[in-house]
Amino acid sequence: MLLDLAQVGERLVAVGERGHVLLSDDLGRSWRQARAVPTRATLACIHATDGRRVWAAGHGGVILTSDDAGETWSLAAGAADGPDVLLAIRVEADGRGLAVGSYGLAWSTADAGKSWARKTLIEGEAGERHMNRIFATKTGRWLIAAEGGQVLNSVDGRSWVSVSTPYKGSLWTGLQLPGGALLAGGMRGNVVRSVDDGLTWQHHPVPQAGSFTAATVLSDGRPLLVGVDGTVVLGDREGTRFDLRRQDDRATLTGVVSAGGSVVVSTTAGPRTLSV
Repeated sequence: MLLDLAQVGERLVAVGERGHVLLSDDLGRSWRQARAVPTRATLACIHATDGRRVWAAGHGGVILTSDDAGETWSLAAGAADGPDVLLAIRVEADGRGLAVGSYGLAWSTADAGKSWARKTLIEGEAGERHMNRIFATKTGRWLIAAEGGQVLNSVDGRSWVSVSTPYKGSLWTGLQLPGGALLAGGMRGNVVRSVDDGLTWQHHPVPQAGSFTAATVLSDGRPLLVGVDGTVVLGDREGTRFDLRRQDDRATLTGVVSAGGSVVVSTTAGPRTLSV
């Protein structure tokens, strides 16, 4: 079972249950296991800082890092038998980083992951929601797709506000389109869109689509969202119209990367390549 996927330089790296890390150097045609991974905890998320440095996080509050594009890994924080669950991680080249997860859990770093400190992003009940995906804008603003139709918003990755969207269920993924619009996808085919850096949102539900788990931008600028029940949704360049193209076997798709003209997904039954 793989839970997330990222492009690290020319390589694809997928992570999943029992600490599995899979690598592909041919755009998903073949895969092999990483040489050294110091945990058997389930890894739920991955983020590449650049073409060499990559991060993964998951159950037990485990945070792993690799400086050779995922070949070998070291433990940066966490313990496999701990109660914490991290669902998203992002570390920038300037050293700022954040890992978030269930019930408002957040760890931050200011020194490129050399040290991590527990952080409260939002005070009160709003700060106790599950936080599912970190994404960023071209202007450097950070956003977090969260439970309860909330998108957490920060201009610097340090101070945060919680913004309500018209959809009140959980949001699981998000991205920015080349034209500047932001999309966040959630349960049961619900998409919200913003054109003002995430300060306000409009609702664009996709009828009959399953819950969205991941999203990417194709080489022609169109968004592609994937999710449970074989959900594959292709949008227009503005992110206002969407076309559902369900996988025949209704597999649960958990991560997606568009690279070199190919679209590769991680699924709960391993990686695969999509035709879109």
